[in-house]
Amino acid sequence: MSLQIFLWLSSLRNQFIYFAISISLPSMLLYLIEILTIIRHKEFHNPFYKLVLIRSIPNILYTLDSYYCYRLTILFGNFLYPLYSQLPNWMLRLSYFLTFYTLIADFLVTILLLLNRWTAITMAMNYKKFWRKMLIPSIILVFGLPTLLYAQEFTVKGFLQNDTSDGSFSFYLAQDFNPIYDAFPLTICYCVAFISISVVINIGTLISYRRHAKLTSSVKNNQQLRREKTEYKLLLYAILTFVGHAVMAFEQVLTYLVVNSNNFDLIAAVYTQYPWTMDVGSVVMPSWLLFWASDTFRQKILKDFCPKWLECLTRRKTTVQTLQTTMVVPVKQGNNFSA
Repeated sequence: MSLQIFLWLSSLRNQFIYFAISISLPSMLLYLIEILTIIRHKEFHNPFYKLVLIRSIPNILYTLDSYYCYRLTILFGNFLYPLYSQLPNWMLRLSYFLTFYTLIADFLVTILLLLNRWTAITMAMNYKKFWRKMLIPSIILVFGLPTLLYAQEFTVKGFLQNDTSDGSFSFYLAQDFNPIYDAFPLTICYCVAFISISVVINIGTLISYRRHAKLTSSVKNNQQLRREKTEYKLLLYAILTFVGHAVMAFEQVLTYLVVNSNNFDLIAAVYTQYPWTMDVGSVVMPSWLLFWASDTFRQKILKDFCPKWLECLTRRKTTVQTLQTTMVVPVKQGNNFSA
């Protein structure tokens, strides 16, 4: 029975790729719009949104690389093989480098985003000052460490291998090369470490948020309530995007385990899930959850990029909701954590 399931999943390889394309392209477009919105409006030039910008780079690079070295070569292998076979060898190596580089960079900046939300609660007034000092070291860590770990990929000879059954082809590296990350499952260890560290940070953040909510439980006016609602949704954004990245990490660990099992039907079944599971974590959840999390951010996007009729409809709905809100006189001023 299990063998039949594996064979059935393997037979749906192209369908899973088409599904991944259908969710990744709209998410990529939204992600690019969000990047432009953050850059254009100074009110989003704060530590949280700067980390979002940093994470968008490996997210988008991974998705583009997955089209370059997997999806297009599977779906249009017969047409693209003559072109790919003329590429310089470093472009074949580049696909492997970007696959590992973007994964580790993505995990690192996700940890930093979780820390950002935790410190937004616990550090109060020192939060922005702390992250202004941490921004440059964070950039160096996110982009420097994966480069040092996986730059050796460019010393390996790459080659293409045809699948005579369907015309597709795949990227491969020479088998006679044995770098440290080939002899030792470095990527898998980083996946496990990422999940472990992130879970600890999330637990600490939720405990701190609960304490913060008790200390600031006084009656608040509408502006304070809207601000706290946004901050709570940004906290959920960080936690839920971690869940998407945990799926990516689990996919990497599972792939490593099944490859070592030498069960080719199981390997094929797991590998067919690779495109959409990675897309969910890298571009789908980060883009759509960010669009959901902040009303102000969403309104800026609609104002800058949407047709006028849609902007008017959204503005009218927002106005009605504002008029229906009851004002409450504040009794005690509480400390709000900030983006």
